[in-house]
Amino acid sequence: MGKFSVPPTAHTPADRVRQALDKAERLVANPRGTGPQVLELLHLLDQAADAFVELEAAGADLRAERVRFKTLQQQLRRRQGRFMAEAGAALQEERTVVQPDRAHWWWFLDEAVAQQRVRRLRRLLVGALAAALLLSAAWLAYDRFVAPPPQVRQSFQHSGNGEALVGQGDLRAALAEFEVAAALTPDDPLPWLWQGVIHFELKEADEAQADFDTARPLYKTDFDFLLERGLTYLRVGDLAAAQADAEQAIRENPDSGHGYYLRASIVAEQRDYAAAIADLERAAELAHAAGDAQLEAAARVQRAMVIQMRTSQ
Repeated sequence: MGKFSVPPTAHTPADRVRQALDKAERLVANPRGTGPQVLELLHLLDQAADAFVELEAAGADLRAERVRFKTLQQQLRRRQGRFMAEAGAALQEERTVVQPDRAHWWWFLDEAVAQQRVRRLRRLLVGALAAALLLSAAWLAYDRFVAPPPQVRQSFQHSGNGEALVGQGDLRAALAEFEVAAALTPDDPLPWLWQGVIHFELKEADEAQADFDTARPLYKTDFDFLLERGLTYLRVGDLAAAQADAEQAIRENPDSGHGYYLRASIVAEQRDYAAAIADLERAAELAHAAGDAQLEAAARVQRAMVIQMRTSQ
């Protein structure tokens, strides 16, 4: 063990488990100001985990302690950022000494915190992309500034439900919601576009093509259609299809920063951060030349976010 190892002081193995849990609970509840000494918590968890295996194999009833142990781990998960703020680089040093098994996940909280930060930045990146590439401006203005008729409100609600279901991975249920939305507002291209993308993901090519053929004429230009479809593919996680649309959009309108902005978000998901930064710089340059202050600002903000993602790896 490392310099933070916990000496057993209780009389019986069961007492040692309870003692370790008592001390660990105090540490996880209030790690602030402990500095690297917070690493004692990890040794306490090791001690408890190893004792459970030994004692339960001998027939000991530790159900109550198991509940405490599970709750303790949940609390540490929720407070992992605070833990890492105290532990800092000392965690990696102590891990090198201890050489823990991956099953003892608490020794790898630095990796979990880094991954959490990247996921958060990616969600922000896609969210900002959706705002920057929102092409159905008339629908947005209508929703925000004019009380929409009931069928439009219902359509928005079903589309929102569909997007939530996509996030949960239930494409069939999402498809049903977008079908209702399209029936309520057939002139809105987004429900048709979502249907096409979902059909494509479900390997239903004919249905996907029919939906795309319906959606495409509802956009002002084919460039707009490609941008919105590429974004939708990105939101369902199909990076190959999203990139194909982004590349086509750039070919069709190389002087627009929007295509580069979309492609930057895709290659950022592929962890090609250098390419993403280059595309965002290009997007900002083209937006500045076109007098598009909104896109220019968004591209510069996203560039900073991608740099954070790169440094978080």
